[in-house]
Amino acid sequence: MHCSDSQAGSVAASVLDVHSSPMLPRNIVDDEPEWRVLRQSSAAALSASRVVATRWHAGSERTLEFGAETIADCHVVKIVLRTMNIRFSVSGRIVHNGVTTPGTVHVTEPAALVRCLFRGQFDVLHLHVPNLLIAECARDMPGHHAPVLRSEAIPRKDILLDWLGRALLEANRVGGSFGQTYADCISMAIVARLLASASDVNTRERSRGSKLAQWRLKRAIDYVEARLDESVSLADVASSAGLTRMHFAAQFRAATGLRPHEYLLRRRIERAQEMLLGTAMSLVEVALSVGFQTQAHFTSVFKRYAGQPPRAWRESRGVHIGPTAISHVAERG
Repeated sequence: MHCSDSQAGSVAASVLDVHSSPMLPRNIVDDEPEWRVLRQSSAAALSASRVVATRWHAGSERTLEFGAETIADCHVVKIVLRTMNIRFSVSGRIVHNGVTTPGTVHVTEPAALVRCLFRGQFDVLHLHVPNLLIAECARDMPGHHAPVLRSEAIPRKDILLDWLGRALLEANRVGGSFGQTYADCISMAIVARLLASASDVNTRERSRGSKLAQWRLKRAIDYVEARLDESVSLADVASSAGLTRMHFAAQFRAATGLRPHEYLLRRRIERAQEMLLGTAMSLVEVALSVGFQTQAHFTSVFKRYAGQPPRAWRESRGVHIGPTAISHVAERG
């Protein structure tokens, strides 16, 4: 599938035509109909004082390519929500080609032509941030007289923005006016975090250590992906990338922002979430299938990453498993 760079025109048309169309109920964080394209209802909510958040996600294993143009009066903040393999370019310059991990952040400036090739599944949060809002936020920052939210040479990791992005997705669950207030507050926290990071010279010079080469990172991630149901040691993963444990751990963290064990746990929980929604497996079966030895440990780690115990998380998404399919072992937490 290939989408033209003229997609931005459809966004602009949506903004212009919105007043002539009846307003329909909308999700606060809406799915994008096409990559980086706002639905009409989302475009209507875009104003000088409000960030609009949208989500681009699918479980397809196909290779898909899309093009778009950032609208002239907005920046677009991208927060990666799952491990993906992509080639991403801005104004013809490739800024990333290969595996990208959750918590990776990139800012696209206004009126920029962007293109992305998705190799398999993807899940990305986009925040459409009005230029006037950035200027208003930056106005009171000491030593700054203009907006400082701008694109980095390469995407970077920010674990706090990862958590804030995932919290923002819960706005649809809150719903109503409270949901919109909730979303506005978290969106502003994300913008403030980006502005503060951009104004900090030390932040720009973070992590002078070398990062894991892309081919080594891919080997390590492929090794982990194939063994999510097994016991995986740091030495084994390091060996798959051709490095010692010490060198691998430091370079992996520089490349992904995560310690290898933290990355492994996150991937196990992401795989568990897929199973909880897509199968009738019991909690014990899911726990064992993603490498946990006990349901209690699985529940503890799941709650830490997802904010809810696995059974409550599954049921809150409309999946109810009959008592015959549920383990007799009581879930803790």
